[in-house]
Amino acid sequence: MPIPYSGEEFTFTNPDGEEIRVRVWGSQFAAVFETLDGYTVVKDPESGYFHYAVLSEDKASLKPSGTRVGQRDPQLLNLPQHIGISREAMKAKAVNAKEETKIRPRWEIRRQQRKSPPAQAIPTSEAGEESSSPDDDDDDEPPAATPIVGDYVGLCLLINFPDVQATISQQEVNNYCNQQGYSNFGNNGSVYDYFFDISDGKFRYTNVVTSYYQAIHNRSHYTDPNVSYGTRTRELIIEALDNLKDNGFDFSQLSSDSSGYVYALNVFYAGNRVNNWAEGLWPHSWALATPYVASSTKRFSDYQITNMGSQLMLRTFCHENGHMVCDFPDLYDYGYQSNGVGNYCLMCHGGSNINPTQVCAYLKNEAGWTSSLTTLAPGMVATIAARPNKFLIHRKSATEYFILENRQKVGRDSVLPDAGLAIWHVDELGSNNFEQMTQSQHYECSLEQADNHWDLENGTNAGDAEDLFGAPTYTKFGASTSPNSKWWDGSKSGLEIVDVSAPGSSMTVKTQEPSCKWGNSVAAVMNVVMLQSLRGRRGRFMYMNPE
Repeated sequence: MPIPYSGEEFTFTNPDGEEIRVRVWGSQFAAVFETLDGYTVVKDPESGYFHYAVLSEDKASLKPSGTRVGQRDPQLLNLPQHIGISREAMKAKAVNAKEETKIRPRWEIRRQQRKSPPAQAIPTSEAGEESSSPDDDDDDEPPAATPIVGDYVGLCLLINFPDVQATISQQEVNNYCNQQGYSNFGNNGSVYDYFFDISDGKFRYTNVVTSYYQAIHNRSHYTDPNVSYGTRTRELIIEALDNLKDNGFDFSQLSSDSSGYVYALNVFYAGNRVNNWAEGLWPHSWALATPYVASSTKRFSDYQITNMGSQLMLRTFCHENGHMVCDFPDLYDYGYQSNGVGNYCLMCHGGSNINPTQVCAYLKNEAGWTSSLTTLAPGMVATIAARPNKFLIHRKSATEYFILENRQKVGRDSVLPDAGLAIWHVDELGSNNFEQMTQSQHYECSLEQADNHWDLENGTNAGDAEDLFGAPTYTKFGASTSPNSKWWDGSKSGLEIVDVSAPGSSMTVKTQEPSCKWGNSVAAVMNVVMLQSLRGRRGRFMYMNPE
């Protein structure tokens, strides 16, 4: 799905052509809109005009107030600012909207398949070996996932309209996708550069960028708000694919899964975004209603589409290809009742449009991009560098574990909210739609926020300067700290970090020394010897283990 909206400004248009500026919070499935001065708006289904909103009695829906935006001063109407439906209603709205499509993207299907393979041994990493404690149970080791490594090729379709021509050349888009060191429009590298960097060179992703296809109809045909959302998008995509097929395009050069589905179909159309939210060609990602058969060995299903406008930016393109090619899940809340993992991962807010933050350790490790993975054990002093992808891990099972990484505000992570040791609590059976932090409802991947405020789960912000661990303030993480290192079922994990160094390109993590029964026994014997000596007695004594 597209990156979540978090107060981004958009222009909406009324039926008479009047434009209003709004801020949007939410996702492709459910969103809330406000005027720039903070009054919630909703589209009147009868007139098509945007009205100031009022809340229904059950707080489950927003209704038009009867006053169009801009017609009257909302302060004179005694309308409250920043109103929204209940958390439960917002979540249900998002889930229902997703299910109503009755289409499931291929990446979601592959992800589910990857999550339930037969148990296998943990693979050895490319640049380091998996280390494990003597008490590890082989039955609890996670299955080996198919790594996303090597050379992958996607397709990038460029589309003009008879009445709207592109202002960005095919060569420029090709450079944006594939050129090493690309910097136009302020971007930190190309799409290729982004994935090469964050995978430590293990994932090399390029796109075949087509020449512009001119659509059959003027743009207004495809942006018609009266046609069911997504219908004209798919019509346009199929037109363009038919044109490629008719002109002998070599589809065999594109990377596909074991069923022949091409991983990535990226579509740029010329011009600005003219639709209101979830209408016409509003940018989105999903799957074709019916798979498109391109050749005897290649077919298409998953796609993303967006307007090109007058500039190219990395964040959304990389996020969508994280889904389509890497099978990465969204780590934000579709109902927008919480902020997921905020700006600490591309698959949530992702930071900057032109320099998105990295993918988190959980997903990097899953993709096979880990350079070394070290199991934390008692009495260990582990050194962890910010680069390359070196992680620490402490497991309960194949699906629940803590994975730790060093994140610094440089390079790809220059816009991070904080720097230091990121401690991720992963439960692959969870969902980032569940911010309740209970045994039955919790995130798939949650950041243990050092200040214990849980701003991400509470929707307070997308990250702040008190989230990551490091001296002098946040140096401990264990069963009795806040936050604590317990598993989601409330049991102690056994992870006891007693010291974390100051944030830096290299950090050290020290775990608590193991309890030593032999040491305790020796101490007990010495105590008895001393007691006997003090009493002036000779001869034997009985040793009893105090444990």
